[in-house]
Amino acid sequence: METVRQIIDSKLLDGVISLPENFQNEKVEVIVFLKREKTSIPRLTMNEIDKMLEGSVTEALIGAVPQNNITLEDCREERLKKYESAD
Repeated sequence: METVRQIIDSKLLDGVISLPENFQNEKVEVIVFLKREKTSIPRLTMNEIDKMLEGSVTEALIGAVPQNNITLEDCREERLKKYESAD
């Protein structure tokens, strides 16, 4: 693997990378490696996501539990009250 190593004044890295305070105004060694991404994650639009979920179990569950900042215990109590008299 090819690398580049160089000793430079830390002031040259101001605004490029944050350095610890004890590195300030000192000589530092910089080592550079080439980084290649082997895979990339495709960016999907909401329409594409909706099409992927269409007809799936996940789609059926969307909205099943309202997002209204109540605890699971509160949600449980609410459901028990609602269905306690159902036969």
